[in-house]
Amino acid sequence: MLTWTAILSLLGVHIIGMASPGPDLFLVLRLATKSRKHAMAAVAGISTGAAMWIALTVFGLAAVLAAIPWLMGAIQLVGGCYLAFMGFTLLRLGLATLRELHAGASPALGSAALKSPTATFRQGFFTNMSNPKIVLFLTAVLSQFIPVSAPVWVLVFCAALLIVSQIAFFCLIAFVVSTDAVVKRMVMAGPWIDSAAGIVFLILGIALITSGVESLVA
Repeated sequence: MLTWTAILSLLGVHIIGMASPGPDLFLVLRLATKSRKHAMAAVAGISTGAAMWIALTVFGLAAVLAAIPWLMGAIQLVGGCYLAFMGFTLLRLGLATLRELHAGASPALGSAALKSPTATFRQGFFTNMSNPKIVLFLTAVLSQFIPVSAPVWVLVFCAALLIVSQIAFFCLIAFVVSTDAVVKRMVMAGPWIDSAAGIVFLILGIALITSGVESLVA
């Protein structure tokens, strides 16, 4: 039987995982300092991707990946290339902006330099979907809290709980960081956030590419 202790523990571990520095969090943070609309669009994309991973994990994707090892490698390789490209782009943007500020330019404000919210939604979606290791994390977490041979309603409930908490967490981050008071304090930090996000994306992208190649050639 699924107890309240198990539910709260599952939720707590999931929140800790979301709060850990990673591409999703950095993407929302950098967009929220520029535009709440774009940050929320990215949250929608991230949450859509997360919902797909969560649903697939709850209903057995881990078993499929275990049975077809090359599939995980292929997903990691493609996702790693995407993250590495994003990382390079963000790092180049951050460094270029820092050079401009050092030369006396004023910091850019608002969403003028951003793509459309629709493009930002896609960016959030592919950023989340590019890291299939979330399946391994979720599988490890769920196995600790969901009873063996749990009925379908328990699986659906747990999936819904994780999806709703995912949406609420990133919406809160996007809303708080995009408030005028926070934005004014973080204007000068924008290029540093872009650069830091670029480094994180690059590191994770290279790690996924390496892991994917190793899985495919093994």
